[in-house]
Amino acid sequence: MRILTYIMGIILASAGLAAAVDQPSQFEIVALAEAKDGRPYTGIIKNQTKYEVSIPSENSGATLVVPPYSWIEYNTWTQRTDVTAFRDGKPFYCLKIFAKPQQYPFMCKKYDFMEEIVKPEPKTTPSKLKRRIKRKTKPPPC
Repeated sequence: MRILTYIMGIILASAGLAAAVDQPSQFEIVALAEAKDGRPYTGIIKNQTKYEVSIPSENSGATLVVPPYSWIEYNTWTQRTDVTAFRDGKPFYCLKIFAKPQQYPFMCKKYDFMEEIVKPEPKTTPSKLKRRIKRKTKPPPC
């Protein structure tokens, strides 16, 4: 009788473990809650600098290149995500993407998000020729 009870206990315990394995973990539940029906969030990333910027793709090992003063469509599978733009292999700009479905009209379509890469560029000093011209001009007589 004890052996039969022991075997039944093992069977019930293994059934309980199998049921626990079928249930998603806490991290999977959060990821599933942020996903939107298996459809990616599609948005626009604009590059407003004079540099060519590369952005790693979220769903493949590829790198997307954004030309200067241009834009690309970018897909993300979660509603909130952080994306780092790189220039010459070094981090250049950080984007914090928050997608709102169909909220951003652009080029006759509606996108889920729109982000811009804007970095202040260094000011150039005026050349010596311009300084000479400014000094040589005389104010008009009164």
